[in-house]
Amino acid sequence: MTLSELLSLLAIIVLLFLSALFSGSETAFTGSSRAYITRLARAGDRRATRLGAMRERKDRLIAALLVGNNLVNTTATALASALLIAWFGAEGVVYASLVMTVTLVILSEVLPKTYAIQHPDSTALRATPMLALTLRLFGPVARVVNWLVAAILSVFGVKVATGERAQTDEDLRGVIALHGLGEADDAAIEERRMLHGVLELDEMTVADVMTHRRRIVGIDADAPPAKRLERLLTSPYSRIPLWRADGQEIIGVVDVKAALRALQAVGGDPARLDLAAIAERVPVVPEVRPLFDQLQEFRRTHRHIALVLDEYGQLRGLLTLEDVIEVIVGEISERGESILADSVTDEGAIEVRGDTRVRDLNRELDWHLPEDEAATVAGLVLHVARGLPTIGTTVSASGYDLTVTELRGRRITAVRIAVPTTTPGA
Repeated sequence: MTLSELLSLLAIIVLLFLSALFSGSETAFTGSSRAYITRLARAGDRRATRLGAMRERKDRLIAALLVGNNLVNTTATALASALLIAWFGAEGVVYASLVMTVTLVILSEVLPKTYAIQHPDSTALRATPMLALTLRLFGPVARVVNWLVAAILSVFGVKVATGERAQTDEDLRGVIALHGLGEADDAAIEERRMLHGVLELDEMTVADVMTHRRRIVGIDADAPPAKRLERLLTSPYSRIPLWRADGQEIIGVVDVKAALRALQAVGGDPARLDLAAIAERVPVVPEVRPLFDQLQEFRRTHRHIALVLDEYGQLRGLLTLEDVIEVIVGEISERGESILADSVTDEGAIEVRGDTRVRDLNRELDWHLPEDEAATVAGLVLHVARGLPTIGTTVSASGYDLTVTELRGRRITAVRIAVPTTTPGA
């Protein structure tokens, strides 16, 4: 082997190595986590800062890597052809084509890209100096290439965007859905639910999570003193609305501890206890207010309760900070209270209250009942039935059979839900 042949062989090896670096760096760069790189950059990592800056010129860097990769691949193939022609004559072209194809695919494409896919973040960080050098060397050529590509695509009505694509809520939901996927870890499942709950705060309104007017425990200011005291002492809540005319006139909210102190101050005589004097004014909010906005209002005013009004100014319900938190962490049950108050029938169905929220069922039981049509199970039955059902009426929603088992007047108070054999969406 002559010196020139030895140098050509060494040059081919170096070019193959460079090709592997280009391929692996490209895969690592495109596969690295933007969130992780951003976090490292904010923590002061210089390589992450440079890598983040290059992501803003992603189209140019990718083009530069492709230019460099194709340049070294073409040069390596040309050198191999010349070397093998010198050894085997005209047949060397065929040998060079076969050898270089196999070598490039295995050593310069599949191997480095497989490694980069397995370790994208660390590989991208280690490759940062090379990426910067590639952008510096081939950046001008890459700019021309990108301009030509954009011009060709524009003929077909395709507009090329530059820089990093902005992350959307759907992207974030997808990342959350992948968190802990495949793990039989209850903590990972609950974390996914909580993260989804945070995103839903801006999509839900106050009306979606408030306690409906019918379920509010209130005190009638015009009731007899003994009746007012009884309601005060038997209520499981620490703050109770005080109103007149069955909630048409809101006076305020009574703090139970403050009321008991006031009762002690008047010698325990309920007739002398003036609840209106100690009732606190409570904020009122429209039922269409986004839940995220109301959470910010609770934080700003340090008030953790609000009354909800409809468009006519009528009382629709009551909202507390706990209601908002439950969207994220799930329903918080009182002592001795079942979260869903459900019971399993002999047929394997589950019976729930009509006012049970559909979202709570889906969250706690990993179901897929539709949440857009109604907030409660009773509301879902009414929506699907398109009218007031009777006891025994069965409707189907997303594969679940919902049967009305109890009515009080025109209100659905209990529903039996038959769970499908194969849960929809599973």
